[in-house]
Amino acid sequence: MFGSCVLNRALAALLLVWLLPLSVWAQAQQATVVIEGAMVYQDADFDAPVISTLKLGGVYSVSTKKKGPFYKIRLKPGYTGWIADTDVKPGVIKVAIPEKTKPEQEEKRKKPFFATRYRGPVLQYTNYMEDTLGKERTDGLLFYGAKIHGFNTMFTGEIYTDANLLFFFGAPSYYQDYTKRSADGFIFIADFLLQTVMPQGKNMLFFYGFGPMFKYSHFNLDVPSSGSTVSYSADDMTLGAVFDLGAAVRMGSWSLRGDAKYYWERTKYLAFGLSFSHDF
Repeated sequence: MFGSCVLNRALAALLLVWLLPLSVWAQAQQATVVIEGAMVYQDADFDAPVISTLKLGGVYSVSTKKKGPFYKIRLKPGYTGWIADTDVKPGVIKVAIPEKTKPEQEEKRKKPFFATRYRGPVLQYTNYMEDTLGKERTDGLLFYGAKIHGFNTMFTGEIYTDANLLFFFGAPSYYQDYTKRSADGFIFIADFLLQTVMPQGKNMLFFYGFGPMFKYSHFNLDVPSSGSTVSYSADDMTLGAVFDLGAAVRMGSWSLRGDAKYYWERTKYLAFGLSFSHDF
């Protein structure tokens, strides 16, 4: 008899566990998916993992109340997630579903702007400064190169980074002004920033960050000396830090991004960059 009592209690507990979700979802409402490929997140956060995607016109049970911009949605008994309130509409409604759509004409379901990776060319105007020829000298130089930025680029995971490879071919004008001779060479700058992003809607964000930078320069100079000209090469390699802040806007699959940088190495100087990158 004791065993029978224990068994009855166990069955009652199992029944309660099974019925409890039903009682909770009895207060839910029906909603229709209004976007093809609607994403269901593990938590009420656009940064959370996507656990499923839903077809246009599907009808599901969702919570009557929202958590921020999310409804809780039941995909099947015991399996729930969170869906953006823009992707479903309360009630059972008719949705026009195309019978056949060419893949190239289907609208691509985009990730949130801040969670998308981009790469592309960059132009950077740099108020370049170096300690040379007896004092600190400066010249405005236009660098160009390549940029890669976003989540999961240089590191695996949700770490937002920005990396740049920048080149200037030639020599700053102060060498020619000092030597009265032509000069050539190049400057290479590589910088890498860990950034914090602040979304401003679906297609705009602000950001700021800091990180290490590396600079290498090589110049070929002709210097007058005692009535003759001495040719020599000037090489310099430094490590330093860089700080930046800026803004970006999304236009389809492209991102237009502008920022201001402060380089801190042997000397300190400002730079202003502009990039036009494509997602990947």
